[in-house]
Amino acid sequence: MSAVTVDLLDSMLSPTPGQPASEALYRSIPLPNRVRELTSLLGQLNGSNNNANNVVANNNAGRIMLAAVLLRRDISTLAGAETMTGLPPSASMALMGEVAEPLMALFTNQQQQQQQQSRRQIGHCIAELCGSLSVVSGEHGREWMTSVLGRLEPGCVAMDTMYLRLLTDIAERSPVTLWSTVSSNTADPFSSLFCGQIASLEQLEASMGALCAVGIAYEKAKRVADNSGGKTNEVEKALLAQFPESCTSVNSNSPPAHLGKRFLPTMLEALVAFSIQPSTQVEVLSNCMSHLATCASQCPSLLAGDETSLEALMRACMSIAKTNNSEEEEDVTFLRLSALDVFATISAVPQIKRSIMKPTISPSPCSVGDAGSENTSSSPLLQFLLQGTDAGTGGNGGEQKGVLYLCAELAVQGVDDDEQGWSQEPAQLYDTESSWEDDHTALHAESLLESFVQNLGGASTLPSIFQLVDSLLASNSWKNQRAVLSILERCLAAAPVTFVPHIPATVDAALRSISSTSARVQYQALQLLGSLCCANSVETDAGPSLSTVGQPQQILVRENYGGRILEVVSRLIQSPCTKVASHACLAVVSYCRGGNGSENCRVPIEKGLVVPYVGGLLDALRSGPLSVDLSNPHSVTEGSLTVLVRAIGAVACLADASGEDFLPQYGVVSGLTACALFGLEKSGQFIKVAANMKNTHEMATLRGSAIEAASIIGAAVAGPEGEHVSTFVNDASEIMNIATTLLNSGNTEVIPMDQLLAACARIAAVMKSQYVQFMPSVLPHILKRATEKLEVSITDDNEDANNPNEEDDNGIEGYCVSIPGMGAKKVKINTTQLEEKAQSARAIYEHARALEKEFGPFVEASATAFLPLVHCEYSGDVRSTSAQALCQIFKAACLSAVSNDSSNNVQGPAQTLLPVLARALTKQLANEGEEDDIENRYAIADALSEVMWDAFTHKAGNGERVAQIAVADAREIVRCLLSLISACLSRRSTLLLEMADYSFDNDEIARCEERANAESEYLTHLVDSVGYQLKSLGEGFAPIFAESVAGPLGQVLTTSGTNNDARARLSAICLFDDCIEHCGSSAASAYAPMLLKGIHEALDDDKEKISDVELKQAAVYGIAQVARHAPNALPPAVGQDLLRKVYDMAKEVETVSKGDMEHVALVENALSSIASLALLRGSPLYDSVSDKRALMNVFLLGLPIEEDFDEAKICHDGLCDLVESNMINLQTEYSTLIRIIGNILSLVSEGDNVASTSTCSRLMGVIGKIQQTVDGNSIQAAFSMLEPEVQEALVAAMQ
Repeated sequence: MSAVTVDLLDSMLSPTPGQPASEALYRSIPLPNRVRELTSLLGQLNGSNNNANNVVANNNAGRIMLAAVLLRRDISTLAGAETMTGLPPSASMALMGEVAEPLMALFTNQQQQQQQQSRRQIGHCIAELCGSLSVVSGEHGREWMTSVLGRLEPGCVAMDTMYLRLLTDIAERSPVTLWSTVSSNTADPFSSLFCGQIASLEQLEASMGALCAVGIAYEKAKRVADNSGGKTNEVEKALLAQFPESCTSVNSNSPPAHLGKRFLPTMLEALVAFSIQPSTQVEVLSNCMSHLATCASQCPSLLAGDETSLEALMRACMSIAKTNNSEEEEDVTFLRLSALDVFATISAVPQIKRSIMKPTISPSPCSVGDAGSENTSSSPLLQFLLQGTDAGTGGNGGEQKGVLYLCAELAVQGVDDDEQGWSQEPAQLYDTESSWEDDHTALHAESLLESFVQNLGGASTLPSIFQLVDSLLASNSWKNQRAVLSILERCLAAAPVTFVPHIPATVDAALRSISSTSARVQYQALQLLGSLCCANSVETDAGPSLSTVGQPQQILVRENYGGRILEVVSRLIQSPCTKVASHACLAVVSYCRGGNGSENCRVPIEKGLVVPYVGGLLDALRSGPLSVDLSNPHSVTEGSLTVLVRAIGAVACLADASGEDFLPQYGVVSGLTACALFGLEKSGQFIKVAANMKNTHEMATLRGSAIEAASIIGAAVAGPEGEHVSTFVNDASEIMNIATTLLNSGNTEVIPMDQLLAACARIAAVMKSQYVQFMPSVLPHILKRATEKLEVSITDDNEDANNPNEEDDNGIEGYCVSIPGMGAKKVKINTTQLEEKAQSARAIYEHARALEKEFGPFVEASATAFLPLVHCEYSGDVRSTSAQALCQIFKAACLSAVSNDSSNNVQGPAQTLLPVLARALTKQLANEGEEDDIENRYAIADALSEVMWDAFTHKAGNGERVAQIAVADAREIVRCLLSLISACLSRRSTLLLEMADYSFDNDEIARCEERANAESEYLTHLVDSVGYQLKSLGEGFAPIFAESVAGPLGQVLTTSGTNNDARARLSAICLFDDCIEHCGSSAASAYAPMLLKGIHEALDDDKEKISDVELKQAAVYGIAQVARHAPNALPPAVGQDLLRKVYDMAKEVETVSKGDMEHVALVENALSSIASLALLRGSPLYDSVSDKRALMNVFLLGLPIEEDFDEAKICHDGLCDLVESNMINLQTEYSTLIRIIGNILSLVSEGDNVASTSTCSRLMGVIGKIQQTVDGNSIQAAFSMLEPEVQEALVAAMQ
């Protein structure tokens, strides 16, 4: 007797209170019985529907739906392991084979054709069966797939939408198996499924959806094959195939491209035809656009396999994007945006982008004398996108009513009409889903416009944009003005290089708009000004930002407009509209912290751009937001609270930018410390929320902002060397009193922990050793957050399957995945905990950096807490911040060991931590995928290089290192690092090729250059990590160099192996330099010939880019090392050639003072090389260069060496040798020697280790000889020419 009955289904559909749980009863039935009986019951219910009345049919519809859902779930379970199903794989396959034919018969039964919903659900079961069979047995899965496709073909040809949707389900559920049924020599796979005649829009939508799904399935199957590495685990393949992934290339010869070429133009033609019919269903058209947009992202080859397909796509989408919407119906607006989405997505594919953007070159009519002339014009597709029509019909001089115009039109129309209501709403600290819901159309359109400017290039789009801007500004409508400001901001973000000439006009437009009576226009003007400040060029160590292949393009907003900007911003700080006032405060923050395209570029701006305006801004803040009555918490509204928080942030940023110049305004701190206790009562050792007060998150944030701002101001006014730290001490103690009271009492709700701990860290940086007393209160809370078990759960997905990713108000983020054998599951992760772990890592980083050696007692506990987080698989931010924290913890361990004179103590924290930490960081670097954020990889690599640097440089009193890497560990680590270096060089090579391919788009060149520079910085840390181990191990590293380094990097010593990548050559030369210098004579002799090839090529390069100068610098350094450690590898002719080249570099000292030199380190390396090649006794060219006067003159003029302390010691010691061997005439060079020696002694007195103690003694001996040889008046005259500090150092040394 069947256990799965209609009654059971009814009880599951409508549970009866007090009755046994129907679900539990169903679960108690054995799995094989459930599968068989549900299949049988589906047949019965569908059969009974044929002659049933409406009531019975409606009841059966719900039963069929439930039965199909249950059956689909159980079929998924059959793909699981035997421990889950209770069935061996053979039994599972047999059971699925048993129900396969009945299900297929139910789906294809002609009598069931009118019962669409039932067939849809049965189709889901068939698709699930394809997936489960494939997981259990790939071979059986292919056989069943082939059978299903054969059964589907007639229905697909007949354009039965249920057949086509089942094909879509199968392609999505089993992409690998679907494409495994196709023979490699099949010319046109699956074409027979799409040969039907389209008669309705529904048929078109279903057919287009199936075609796109099949194409996407191919890309997924290909990705699985590329990533499987020969593995045959069907479960892993099924899981990997589920996740969508963007495809960024077009293969015109791929199967999807063939399908697209054959069927897509016809479908798109039909789409346009249906779209102009008055009775067209807009929702179905939108579904078609959704299919195309998804395909554009995941399988662009199907849409753009040839020019005909791409052109048909563009024309169809343009037609739909121009759909008339005079009634401003929301569904039509969505349809238009969907069409523009397709444009934006497909034009972002690099190959398509280049084909659209690349100018067309054609012969032009010319005179006899101008026979070679050519015309360069935009491609027809680009003209079509910008004009909305063909160039022949619209004309180059016609109106630009293409995608940019359509986006601008929607940006104007798509905002909330109720301007007054918007301005009266209170400002909010945090945007919610509803914050901008009435503007969603405008925001979507503006984001699409930004995509078009980026994808089509600023040079092509900005002329059209400014034509639109002029047109919009012809009206006084606030909607037009708001749209213009937003459009300009989007263009600045999308094409920063091309936008530079338009900066003045844009700033003027924003400043004029500030005076608008519309709060919405004022808000958008402030937004634009803030973005301009974020784009403002800021000088960094690497030079100015936004440098393209040509001259550096600088955005100088603060420098040219700072006063005007801050004047208008200060007025709006006092605006009665809290949204505007809040945004004005944020504009101040952007002014102080923005730069180089970043909201927080972490590079301080020039004080002169801020300090003159601080007083006026603070007056505006005091009379506006900061004038709120803190004594009456109930008077603070939501909007005024938000403005107050933003104002406090503005004050903190002003102080941070002004530094110690903020000292006259320090009195603001007392108000901030009072604000930190806003709405609280302090009694003894407890702080609690005051009576009749509610502790909201916004209130807590206000207190946290106040306490954090007070610490920022204190750190700023204290000065870089702590000159004014006494000003802040009392307030710092008060802040720490509040912090420790809250931490010790466990009351961490009234002030957010991240803000509280950040304030503590800044105070630690100011108070240094005096802060140690607070560590017992602060550290446990930091470590608790770090070690708290992360909440991760896997539950049944009983919710909306169309919303696979979501985050609730408690910070729990979930995503859905179908796990073979388990069905649909929801994985939930507590993202709040992840944020807290990253925050705790930042806090421990700041504490360790501030306390230095005083952090020693806390090293072990801290390292134990954060080491596991380096491998946190759920958050790159947690991994990178933990790596950075650990490198500071290790540094503190080294400093503590040095201070305790703990040389190479095997049990010491530094030595214990080094191998564990080095292996952990290296392992995680290897696990970071190329698709992961480059910033995460950079942070971890930076941490590893810092650890290796600290291990190499920190020594105890006896000269031994406090932490020494072992040869075995170094071998493993270096092998991994060289693999990462090779991958990095490969990515750089690709980017350099892309830069050459985008010669017509300076913005894309700048983006490629930015990514290449990021890879370069990452590469530097990888190479440094190898280099510090090499230096630490010395000759012990020679075998490792031979095994792992010499081969791969030997190939990139010259241009031929690097695609002309100077950074790659620099990395190789640096490591070969180090090998020659540190790895012993055998290694030096073995690798010097290889290095010399790289040196010759580097010195022959005449380019003047920074990377090439650094390359020359490393090459010249290598000459000195070869001369000292492998002189036999330097043939005389080669040596003479190199000597001439370094002399040409060094003789710059004859005409330019070092203070005015652009590349001092290069010149000093050349001076060192001259000495090592020919001047010092025993140098390889010492005997062959008979006249050394010119060389000696340049050498002496360039001393002392200041940039590289190791080279300085060698050269300054060599100077003593030259004097003592009478190669320098004291009678003629005494003045020069006094200058050199005085400057050396001055540098040493300032802590620069440019000469050893013994060398200093020898230099004083030289002074003694001069006193014996030269008359006193001459010596006094030479002495009087010295700088005062040099005179003092010389006198002190003589005493």
